Amino acid sequence: MCRRGTKELDTAMNTYLLHHYDAADTEEQQLFSELLQEQDPEIMDMLNDPDAAPTYNTIIRKIRQTLIAGA
Repeated sequence: MCRRGTKELDTAMNTYLLHHYDAADTEEQQLFSELLQEQDPEIMDMLNDPDAAPTYNTIIRKIRQTLIAGA
């Protein structure tokens, strides 16, 4: 479980963890770990504008797509 400062970020980070993390390659898993080190406001900005953070673009897009799909 990925605990963040807000329910919205808890949901977003856990969505990736539950639906994508195990299937991700080592590099993407490392990027996810790095993303978790970012501050909550920066992560929220990335979720709202995935093009703003090219480093985490793949992860952010997966989170957004899964949330939109209602998983």
